[in-house]
Amino acid sequence: MIIGVDAGNYEVKVVHQRGVDRFPSDIGEYRERNLKQKFSNDDMIALYKGRNYFAGTLAKYESEFNARIMGDSKAHADAKLRILIALHRAGHDVYKIIVGQPIEKHTEDEKDQIKNMLRGSHSIVINGDKREFFISQVEVAAEGGSAFWAMPQDGIVRLIDVGSGTINCATLYDMRYIDKDSFSIPIGMNTTKTKNYEALARTIAAETGKKWGYQDVVKVVGGAAEKILPYIRGYFPLAETVCPIVDGKTLEPVFCNAVGFYRIGVNIYA
Repeated sequence: MIIGVDAGNYEVKVVHQRGVDRFPSDIGEYRERNLKQKFSNDDMIALYKGRNYFAGTLAKYESEFNARIMGDSKAHADAKLRILIALHRAGHDVYKIIVGQPIEKHTEDEKDQIKNMLRGSHSIVINGDKREFFISQVEVAAEGGSAFWAMPQDGIVRLIDVGSGTINCATLYDMRYIDKDSFSIPIGMNTTKTKNYEALARTIAAETGKKWGYQDVVKVVGGAAEKILPYIRGYFPLAETVCPIVDGKTLEPVFCNAVGFYRIGVNIYA
């Protein structure tokens, strides 16, 4: 199975040939509970390498030390566990996967670390259901830039990917990445004390305005895309959100990276 996994700091988004999936990125410590309440279908108890975890909504509500590891890299154990949970939920035996890495740390060394931590055989138990699977191939795509492939077009296209931990700003010209006009801003919707979309848009404009033009085609993606769009248009009036279409179903802008990862994978692996 070819699968794109956007292991975000707030939610994990997944796209493959059978459809799409999403679940909260929360991972916390396991403990015995006296009062057992079901919060959603994303309540998960994960057993991996002899250690139990709460994950998803169960971690959100019941872990004392629930945390979402953020930052400008996905080369860490929490991202690995999020991805393995996503593959368990997909229910296949062999995978060729595409995952993401913020633009600023999209280096060969960082990508090799991610590939090495994911390739090979894995065994994980979720809510008592044990699955063993093999990851035969791993590619690491650029977050933000990969969202372009959710709805590609010719010409110069700028992308603003508003994530929970980072904001990735990417430029493509006739479907080719332009590195000098692409970068990450080390803040996100869950790293600030306020949710002031107008102020955040001003910060984004201050950085992108050094390279980008007022009349450029700008695509805004990510979980906060629709909320921040009116303020982004104050600096880029042609800005619009992208709602990718998969198997005739229109998805939210938050799925753009995962859709892009999957389509990159189909192109590479198939």
